[in-house]
Order: sequence, then C-alpha cells, then structure tokens
Amino acid sequence: MASGALQQTAADPGAPDVSSQPAFAAAQVMARHPYFAAFPLEELAALIARGERMDVAAGTRLLCRGDVGTFALLVFEGTAVVTIDTPYEHVQLAQLQAPAVIGEIAAFTGVARTAHVDALTTIRAVRISAEVLEAAGRVRPDLLSAVMRQFGRRFETFNQVFGFYANALNALERREFDLALLDDLRNPLPEMVDFSHSFRRLAEAIMSRAAERREMANAAAIQRAMLPPPLPPEALAKRADIFAAMRPAKDVGGDFYDYFLIDDRRLVVTLGDVAGKGTPAALFMSATQTALRMVLRSEPDLAVAVARVNELLCATNGEDMFVTLFCGVLDLDTGALTYCNCGHTDCMILRADGRLERPVATGPALAMMEGARTRAETVAFAPGDRLFLFSDGLTDAFNPAEEAFGEARLEAAALAALAAAPDLPAAAFISGLLDTATRWADTAPQFDDMTALAVTLGRR
Repeated sequence: MASGALQQTAADPGAPDVSSQPAFAAAQVMARHPYFAAFPLEELAALIARGERMDVAAGTRLLCRGDVGTFALLVFEGTAVVTIDTPYEHVQLAQLQAPAVIGEIAAFTGVARTAHVDALTTIRAVRISAEVLEAAGRVRPDLLSAVMRQFGRRFETFNQVFGFYANALNALERREFDLALLDDLRNPLPEMVDFSHSFRRLAEAIMSRAAERREMANAAAIQRAMLPPPLPPEALAKRADIFAAMRPAKDVGGDFYDYFLIDDRRLVVTLGDVAGKGTPAALFMSATQTALRMVLRSEPDLAVAVARVNELLCATNGEDMFVTLFCGVLDLDTGALTYCNCGHTDCMILRADGRLERPVATGPALAMMEGARTRAETVAFAPGDRLFLFSDGLTDAFNPAEEAFGEARLEAAALAALAAAPDLPAAAFISGLLDTATRWADTAPQFDDMTALAVTLGRR
C-alpha cells in the first residue's frame, strides 16, 4: 500500500454474495458488538458485503476531525486511536479495539466529526456509507435504537463526568479533595478513560504540592520558633553589639543561628546549616540547637561540649543527616573568642583596622561520625573587631545569568561597608549584606536560606 493510503475493494451494491468468506468472517466478529446483537448472521454479512473493504497500515488517518460524517467504519481486526489537536499538544482520548463501530453517530446525523481517528495497528475494516446504514436502520429499527441509546448514554455520561469533575475541581480549590472520589465515576466512556487518568495525575500533583507547601510551612514555623529573641540592652551593657537575620528561600532549609549568655560575661554565638530541606532538616536543626544550649550551660570546655553534642546527634540521627556548625564563646570582659568550627567555612573576622581573617576548620561536621573530636581555638578580639557568620545561601545566591554571588563579592561588600562606616551597627551591617545578595539574585529563584550573624566587641 503506497504512502499509507486506504486500500479499498468496491463491493457490488446490487446483490452481494452473503456467503462470501470475507464478509461472513467479518460478520462473525462484528456480531459480538452490541449494535448487531439482534442481527441474524447472514443479514449482518449482507450489510458488510455492501460496504468497502479496507486494509490499512498503522498510522493511517481513518477519520478527520471537522469532516462531515458520510460513512461509518466497522473494524473487525486491529486497534484505532481517537485523538484531538489542542493549541498545546496532540491529546489521545481513547483506544478502540475490534470489534468496533466508528463514526456511526456522525453518519446517521450528518454532523461534523468531533475527533481524529487513526490506525494504531494494522486495521481491517469495512466502510459503510450513510445511505446503507440508514437503509439498514429502516429494516432493523433496533439498530437505529441501539445507536440512539448509545448517543443518549454518551450525553448522560458526559453530563455526569463534567458535573463530577466540576465538583472535584471545587474540592481541589478547597483542599478537600480525596483521590477516592474518582472511584465514584463508574464505567466512563472510552473517550473519558484517559481523561480520568490525566485528571488523577493532575489531582495527585496538586495535592502533592499542597502537602509540600504544608510541610514547608511547618518547617518554617519550626525554624522561626527556634530563632532567639533580641537580647535586652542591659544584658550586654554596650560590651558587644549583636544582630542576626534569616531570609527564607522557596525551599525551607536547615539554617539556624543562636546567641545567649552563659553567665554575665560569656556570650555564646552559633550558626549552622543542616544538610537537607523541609521538616526533617528543621527538626534536626531544632535538635542541634537544643543540644547545644543544654550542653554548653553545663560544660565549660567548648571542645568537650561540642563532642558531646555530636554524640547526642549521632544517637538520634535516623535520617543520616549532618550539620556544619560554627560555635563560639566570646568573653565580653577580655575579648577572647574561643570557637569550634565544625566544617563551617562560611565565617570571617573583620578587624577594626580593615584586615580580614578566615577562622580555620577545627573538626568535621556534626552527626557524621560517632567518636569524632574537634579542637577549640582561641583568638583575641580588640574593641571594634567583628565576627561575621553566614550560611552558603549568601554566596550561592544566583542571578538570572546563573552566576553565583560568591565569596569574593561577599568579602568585598563586607569590607566596603566597614570602610565607609567603621562603627556601623551590626543590624545595618547584616541587613546591608543581605540586601546586596538579594539585589544580585534579582528575579532568579533562590533555593537556600540566607542567614547571617555579626557580633562586634564594644569600644570602651
């Protein structure tokens, strides 16, 4: 068959040979179709013999949407697919397997076809003209009645379907949708089966996104609840200036910061980043922060305290998570900063004379290994020296050109801010750097929190 064209064998319209083997074999197959339940086999074979035999290859278009229906197809071998074109894509509505009658309603009514029908496999069929169908309907009114019943059932089903999906869409909008609702739709038309599957996938995606939004909202609530309130001015008595802030991203992560006084002279500052997103990361962050507060209040040796926190986290780490952490204790009277840097390289010391130092790592991230140890380092702070802690959400802020803000730009922005105003308050310093990173990102979506903390030793 050249170019997939229909190969047709014209039948004798006058006196068909009802005993011909092809017509009788096709009639035996088509007799299983509900339309022909009341037809004697010989009469059905005679109807088929008045048509045109078609042997078509897969991919051949059998019916074209928009064409006026002047014939129907009796498919006795193979599978056809019903499709429509939309402004967005080519949509498959249904598959029709032999025995199938295609295009009969349009043929009886003379209206335009509502969909394309293509051969999915090699197809053998008989093309019956509208005139032959009408004549058969006059002789066999039950054929016409069966077609009209099918037509009525189709409208009834469409009404049921559209009413059902209208209610389902309303339920989706109210976030009250239950996927079991789709089971209430019994025996849909073949044309609606794929639509039902598509709607189920859409509903599952919507409900999944709603669940993700709820999870992110829960994670954000946990994260906000664990952030410390500002220290009252009398607690520091101008011995230090401290400020921290967090700008959450689209996907809530495990960033956290904390500060509190162990006694009237020792100020604890911590900033960490849990590997992960959502509620698990937020809960692990909460456990880390709680363990730190508990242990640091009872253990004066910072390295021992951090090791103990590591053991606590390892014992309860069912999600195989870990956290990078900078934890420092600043003596407000002497200016000595003792710190443990557990894999958190996002930190700087900005000296009052304009120098920038990067604290070294003193141990691995927490919760990665039982028995891991970290050492403590001590560095002297002079009045005006500033500790700047941040998360990689700042340096990893990407602009629309997919360029990261980077550490070099952050260092330059921090030094420039202090060069312009050496006594810049911690709140203005942090807010300015967060604004700079946000302006760099512009309209590009950010997927990691921006978290930063600064503490400056007061000038006496």
